Amino acid sequence: MFNANHFRTHRLKLLDAMGEGVALISTAPEKVRNRDSHYPYRYDSYFYYLTGFQEPEAVLMLIAGETPKSILFCREKDFEREIWDGFRYGPENAKTEFMFDEAYPISQLDELAPKLMASQNRLFYTLGSNAEWDGRIAGWINQLKAQARSGVHAPAEIVDLYARIDELRLIKTEFEIDTMRRAANISAAAHCRAMQNAK
Repeated sequence: MFNANHFRTHRLKLLDAMGEGVALISTAPEKVRNRDSHYPYRYDSYFYYLTGFQEPEAVLMLIAGETPKSILFCREKDFEREIWDGFRYGPENAKTEFMFDEAYPISQLDELAPKLMASQNRLFYTLGSNAEWDGRIAGWINQLKAQARSGVHAPAEIVDLYARIDELRLIKTEFEIDTMRRAANISAAAHCRAMQNAK
């Protein structure tokens, strides 16, 4: 059973571990099989751990500090595209259903991300995990560096975000332990049925 507060708790723990700074994590891209046909979509596990959000073209930004904030960027509602691609929450519904502080269309990411990164001392991001995102973030940082004379500065330090999330994932919540127990019981029952039917 989906529990949005479970994922919100993960975000709050990460924000606390960050201390200060801004974090950015994107979900996995869609994979084209041929022409306009895609492979069945599978979200990024790190992204899902923090959001519970399963749609492609989504990015989470976390701002740590005195007033911590979680911001989702996702696809807009588009009833015509949903006929072909399936249901979309859209920013408004996603904000409510998944308990984010703010949510915006993914089309606004390049405009808003540099502003959210501005004058932050640390950026939590895993370099090398995706070359396209590495280049995109480098572009935002260069934008901020170009504004140095106006008093804006880019993050001076980049911290491995995946390493921080891995530390959090070592300690399971009661919800996660219950889920693992249910999964183990289902697997055990399946093995027993397989053995009963094996010759």
